[in-house]
Amino acid sequence: MKRNKISMITALLAFILFVGLTPSYAGDVARTGTAAGVQVLVPVGARYLAMGGANIAEVSGVDGIFWNPAGLSSMKGNAAGVFSSMNIFDDVHVNYLGLGFNMGSLGNLGVTIKAFDFGDIPLTTVEDPDGASGRTFSPTFTTIGLAYSIMLTNAIQVGFNGKMIYESIDRATASAFAVDAGIQYHGVAGINGLSLGMVIKNVGTNMQYNGSAFITQSTESGASFPNYNKRMTSSDQLPASFELGLGYKYAIDETNNLLVSGNFANNNFGTDAFKFGAEYMFKDMLALRAGYVLRNGLASEDQLYHFTIGAGFNYNIGGADLTIDYAYRDSKYFNGNNLFSLKIGF
Repeated sequence: MKRNKISMITALLAFILFVGLTPSYAGDVARTGTAAGVQVLVPVGARYLAMGGANIAEVSGVDGIFWNPAGLSSMKGNAAGVFSSMNIFDDVHVNYLGLGFNMGSLGNLGVTIKAFDFGDIPLTTVEDPDGASGRTFSPTFTTIGLAYSIMLTNAIQVGFNGKMIYESIDRATASAFAVDAGIQYHGVAGINGLSLGMVIKNVGTNMQYNGSAFITQSTESGASFPNYNKRMTSSDQLPASFELGLGYKYAIDETNNLLVSGNFANNNFGTDAFKFGAEYMFKDMLALRAGYVLRNGLASEDQLYHFTIGAGFNYNIGGADLTIDYAYRDSKYFNGNNLFSLKIGF
């Protein structure tokens, strides 16, 4: 039985490495800005955004569904929920809801939904370029996920997250399906507190817009009636990535803990990134966090995001764990992003 379990773990590691490395080397920097469904890249959950998104090796609980689904199996209690909201720029908000359920020896299950709120945008046409009609429209960008995670041993966790990605604007829609797969290994090289994490993200189908917005009317020379022609749209890949990270949790004393982490992210539609993060925790109640992202081969002045900071507060009320987290991320071209999260565990 033990030999079978080791073989299964080895096969799983090989699978994740193979599937992860294949799409991540499929592109280069020249493809930046050509991916579809980039809404999947917008981060959620203030705790790990405050650490620069660097903690795929130690992320735990319902927060792990986005960063590394393997961490979902570390969820404490029978159920947990997290809600976060972030203003990206101007009136564009991103709202996220994640729920996790402990199914005992069968593993843990998670359900998520992320939705963009663009507000009302004035509708302009060739005939009405100034929007004098007063009509408006609001795009719909939504990602719905179903995750599963299980502990194979006391040290090894694996997880998967299937996502349906949907986008629509006036008279045009597009959809795609993608999968995230991750693994965490704790106690690397026999060192207590040292963890390794690997995750592949957004490996899935292409995304292509269709709808009546791409139908044009024209009358050929000599014809009495107009023809309706459909314009072809491009079918584009999702922004897949492969991340490898290390995390080290150090107990300073009985009340003070320090967590440091680092990730390398290989992206198939952009530059590679090095992410670094740290978290100081006092009595498992008050946390201070910081993170930094460095883009490989990209000049500092051309990088959109650099550093993150944040804080968190956790308190047990009547047997329920209530956590409030905040993260701030700088932005080169717009005001910085403020992300708030509320998490409840039972």
